[in-house]
Amino acid sequence: MIFHILNGDALLSQFPDEIPGERISFRECLIDGPVKANSMEEFWRMRKDFIEKSFPQNPELDYSDYSQKEIEKISRIPEGSHVYCWFEEDLFCQVNLWFSISMLQGKELKVLLVLPPPSSPFSFSYLDQKELLELYAHNPIKLETEERKVLKMVWAFFQNKNPEKAQKLAEKHFSYLPFLRRALKFWEEMIPKNGYLGKPKETLMAIHKTNPEAEFGFIFREFQKRIPEYGFGDLQVLNMCRELGIMKKNI
Repeated sequence: MIFHILNGDALLSQFPDEIPGERISFRECLIDGPVKANSMEEFWRMRKDFIEKSFPQNPELDYSDYSQKEIEKISRIPEGSHVYCWFEEDLFCQVNLWFSISMLQGKELKVLLVLPPPSSPFSFSYLDQKELLELYAHNPIKLETEERKVLKMVWAFFQNKNPEKAQKLAEKHFSYLPFLRRALKFWEEMIPKNGYLGKPKETLMAIHKTNPEAEFGFIFREFQKRIPEYGFGDLQVLNMCRELGIMKKNI
């Protein structure tokens, strides 16, 4: 059997019909909010609470049905399947990939990672269906058992907010997982330290300083232009703006 874990509904909507297999849309943003829990039951309760409080713009979407049930399909992929993981190289996508790989651990599977081409490493959206077909046919990276183990451990280090241990682990595998080097660097630069707010928030403050009257649309576009490597969506950026006092609470 063939399964495709897609990085979200945007890719799902443009995914070619010619590519065989079941599609699973990863509808989460694990880069944002709490992720450490003692059980999967606690994890899903924690994520549901965080998402519903932080992103109340879509009250008609029930987290359990829309996100949890869809992502839990990953854990039910049967042994012997071919699993294609379609994730970009930005940190948003990479964190979701680490979690996805952790859900596949312990099974006999052929796992392949499909990344965008170097011309657009942080987005599949620039590709047409012919180009997506080309990636599927010619560019998957096979993730061996050891490499999947490394990514699962990186997820555990992310849960425990320990980029130093993740870096030390990944140093041995950079030649096999070259995309991981940059992702870990992005994560480390995101962490607040000694009065430094972390690169995303510092970038927003810099944009605001030079454009104090700018509307959110301009701020978001400029943020994406300056640091596309984080992959934050408009709702995550809007919440950061509110935390920083750049945007009013009722916007």
